[in-house]
Amino acid sequence: MIETSMLQVLIALSHNENISKAAEELNVTQSAVSQALKNLEAKVGFPIITRQGKSVRLTDQGQRLAKVAKQYFRRIEETIEQIHLENHEIKGKLHVGSLYGLGKTWLSNRMLGFLSTYPELEVKLSMDFPENIVKKFEQHEIDCLIMPDYLVPAFAEKKTLHDEYTTLVFSDKFKISKNTDLKDLLQLPIIFYETNDPNFYRWCREKFGVVPRNIKPRLVVNSFGQMLQAVNEGLGIAVVPTHVLKRSHLKAKVNTVGKDFEIFSNKVSFAYHADEAQSYKIKELYKYLQEVAKDL
Repeated sequence: MIETSMLQVLIALSHNENISKAAEELNVTQSAVSQALKNLEAKVGFPIITRQGKSVRLTDQGQRLAKVAKQYFRRIEETIEQIHLENHEIKGKLHVGSLYGLGKTWLSNRMLGFLSTYPELEVKLSMDFPENIVKKFEQHEIDCLIMPDYLVPAFAEKKTLHDEYTTLVFSDKFKISKNTDLKDLLQLPIIFYETNDPNFYRWCREKFGVVPRNIKPRLVVNSFGQMLQAVNEGLGIAVVPTHVLKRSHLKAKVNTVGKDFEIFSNKVSFAYHADEAQSYKIKELYKYLQEVAKDL
């Protein structure tokens, strides 16, 4: 009989690829992980891992078994959740993923409100770069995502939370009006959120019908807050989400051209796994976030 502890080791190895990291995740010794792995291979009769120096990788057979193991534990959690639901309770764990900007400026505070409603629910909020968050979601380490729609993986189920807009911001150092054209703007120093900043290029396309090329930004900083600080100090112009500007302590210190330079950029979506569509925790979180998203 395969013990659940063996399957937990298998799952930990599926996304750590390192015995020491898997042991750390499970809060056990490395020898315990190695022994559980050895016992599992003896039970199933085929190799579970291949070794590459200090790293380990699951074999094809090991990956198939890990997938079933994850489904097994997920079904148990769903059953427990259903029992709590029948008792009008929400308990257990919920892992939510988002991006740094949206997570820090809006989601983290809203999650506090959700937790106050369901004090027996344990929530983990992870904020990271898009590729890292999506990878964890694909591996079922994260239950749901709150992020721009264009970043949501195609296999996920999703619902719209909010329509997001962006706007151009600048300091008194630069004289910009509703009559300023793109050619004039590109003569000014520009601040990007990341290399080839999608917000800036999308804003140019929607506002002027042109996507400029070969822009060399004066500053690239992966923080909307720091972008606004740089704008306030006269280092350049930038395009930021309106909800970030509205909540910034710098909103009265930087300039915009109002609705004339504000454009729809994308939707903020709530995404989840198809097999968790009936999860009461997922439904209640979406319902709650949909309501509080009105203040974005």
